[in-house]
Amino acid sequence: MVFVRSPDVVAARHAETLVRAGVLLDAGDLVPGMVGVSGYWLIDVRDHEEAVERVRRIALPACVVEIRQVAVV
Repeated sequence: MVFVRSPDVVAARHAETLVRAGVLLDAGDLVPGMVGVSGYWLIDVRDHEEAVERVRRIALPACVVEIRQVAVV
């Protein structure tokens, strides 16, 4: 799961890149908070390194990005 914090709405706008790559499972923008707007992408990739590489290909100026592994139960 990729969380993106920015001063602008970005998650839904840049999701098309991940759709074309065939890795996007879900995306959305979250309620604005004190640090600005947050959004998320739920992606299906092999490992953390692939997730980092996919996110690096997207232009995200002035954003804070956090990549977390989702526990499979």
